[in-house]
Amino acid sequence: MAKTLSSERFNRIAKATGEQIRIWKEGVSIERDSNETIDRLLLLTAASRWRLATLSRAHANQLTIASPARYRSAVSRYYYAMYHAMRACVFLYNNGDDFQEHSELPKHIPDDFPSKSLWQTRLKDARLSRNNADYDPYPRSEKAWKKPAFSLGTDADLLLKETRAYLKKKGCPL
Repeated sequence: MAKTLSSERFNRIAKATGEQIRIWKEGVSIERDSNETIDRLLLLTAASRWRLATLSRAHANQLTIASPARYRSAVSRYYYAMYHAMRACVFLYNNGDDFQEHSELPKHIPDDFPSKSLWQTRLKDARLSRNNADYDPYPRSEKAWKKPAFSLGTDADLLLKETRAYLKKKGCPL
């Protein structure tokens, strides 16, 4: 037998738009088809995004040891490692991907994330380095990008460790 809903909840159904009801039905369908709750699917999604971050870091590492080294491209890949790792945390904290824009993500680092202000700054700086590497024609020399690449590599490694610990603490299956 179905549970009785409160008047407030019945009112919410009575005043729902067709779009809201479609979304509710989709949520029920997603849970039924996956045999997982929406909350569990959020954890799995955050874990997948974090794994994408590790893949970006691995690609960046390969670029730095290639012969010849591709430091400019490594800068970009290290940034994306940092971006996706933090995006996983922001997604989980906010129950959605509302802040995935590159300029917005640092503003929405979870309040309970360790060294929040430090990572806001480092993520913004990493994005600027990535923009320079991806869009500026100068400097042309790959060697000029070596120091920024290795600096971002260090930051990416540290952020991946911190985001992994944060996500695991929230229940992510990493």
